[in-house]
Amino acid sequence: MPKPKLVLPLVALAAAVVVASPISAAPSKTFVKVQLKEFKVLPSPLKAKSGFVSFSVKNTGGIPHELVVLKTKTAPAKLPVKGGKAVETGRVGRVGPLKPGASKSLNLTLKAGKYVLLCNLPGHYQAGQRIGFTAT
Repeated sequence: MPKPKLVLPLVALAAAVVVASPISAAPSKTFVKVQLKEFKVLPSPLKAKSGFVSFSVKNTGGIPHELVVLKTKTAPAKLPVKGGKAVETGRVGRVGPLKPGASKSLNLTLKAGKYVLLCNLPGHYQAGQRIGFTAT
């Protein structure tokens, strides 16, 4: 019984299609640890890929703090202030206030751009509790 000569080319063609098919990239996920203390916001890392970003926030200070995430082109120290707090134009997320020693996560989907991470409890922003953050 003769073997079909068509089988081998079909197997080769199927293998080539599988190899040449584009593999979809997994969505970007970045995990950022943030320490809040008098009067600093300490994220690690300072940059994330745009997409899913999980902020693991811990208050390592001795008084309550919060984390506010603002998308803005304004420099961290140049946000307008009203009533002892930064004006939260462009806010994309917030967690807190957190008591000393407390932790909480904040999961966001960030677009590429510049952000400011800050504590916006009265007087904290003005005391310097803020930092720039970038999503690429």
